[in-house]
Amino acid sequence: MVRRGIPQYFLYGETTHDVDERFLHVESIAERSRLHDWTIRPHAHQDLHHLLLVVRGGGVFYAEGESNRFGHTSLISVPLACVHGFDFKPGTDGWILTASGALIERIARENPELRPALSDANALPLPVDASTAFADKFESLMLEFRGNLPGRRTAAEALLIGILVATLRRRLQLSPDTERNTGADSVLASKYRALVEEHFRSSLKVADYARRLCVSSERLRQACVRSTASSPLALLNARRLLEAKRTLLYTGMSVGMIAEACGFPDPAYFSRFFAQRTGLSPVAYRQKQQRTAQG
Repeated sequence: MVRRGIPQYFLYGETTHDVDERFLHVESIAERSRLHDWTIRPHAHQDLHHLLLVVRGGGVFYAEGESNRFGHTSLISVPLACVHGFDFKPGTDGWILTASGALIERIARENPELRPALSDANALPLPVDASTAFADKFESLMLEFRGNLPGRRTAAEALLIGILVATLRRRLQLSPDTERNTGADSVLASKYRALVEEHFRSSLKVADYARRLCVSSERLRQACVRSTASSPLALLNARRLLEAKRTLLYTGMSVGMIAEACGFPDPAYFSRFFAQRTGLSPVAYRQKQQRTAQG
C-alpha cells in the first residue's frame, strides 16, 4: 500500500497528540524495540527530540535517507521532525530519552552554547569510560523519571542539561574545530530557522522573515552566515529540498503535489530547483532511492 505521508507518532507506535511543554520521558531501548522485532520503521515526531545511549548491541540508524552503522557504545541524537528509523541487532539495549521541543528550545535559549548538541542527527561513538559516565547520567534520569520525589521535574531537567553538556563536549572532542556560536548571531539565526520550519511551505521571502524578526535583511544575512556559514536563502532552500527528498522517499505523492507541499506553486520550477541541487529530476531521484533500498 502506498503511504500518503510520512508516519507521525507520539512515541513510536502511539497516536500523535499534543505534548506538554515540559514533557520528558525515559525508557530502555529494548522494551519498545523488541515489540517491533527490533525494527523501527522510518517515521517522524512533530515536537519531540530523542537521545539514545546504546550500551549493548548495535545496528543501523536511518536519518533523512542516510544510513549510519553504530556499535554497542554509541550516543545517537535525533532532532525535532527528523525522519528516522532503526534496525537494531536483537538484544540491543540502553536508554532512549525523549524531550518536548518546547523544553529543548527553552534549555537552548537559556544555554545557547548547547545548540550544537541539538542541531542535527548523528551517531557518536563513545570510548568505554565515556559510555560508563553517560550510563550513570541516563540511569539517574531514569530513577527520577520513575520516582515520585519532591522536585522530580526540576531534578530531571537538571540531569537532562548535564547529558546535553556531555553530548556537546563529546562532539567537540570528535570535531574540535566546530564553531561555538553562543551570541546574538546564533540566537537570531535560531529564531530564523524556527520561523522557516513553520512557514517554508508558504511563499514568504527572506525579506518577509526579516520583517517578522524585526531586523533588516542584511542583519539577518550576517547572523546566518556567521552562525551557520550559509545565507538565509540557502537555509530556506535547504529546508525545502529536505522536505522534497523526504516526501519523495517516504510517500507516493506526485511531483506536482510535492512541489506545492514544499512551497513551489510551479512544478516545473520545482523540478529545475531539485535537479540543480541533486543532479537528478525528482522522479529519477525517487527511482534511484527505490533501487538502492531494494538492492
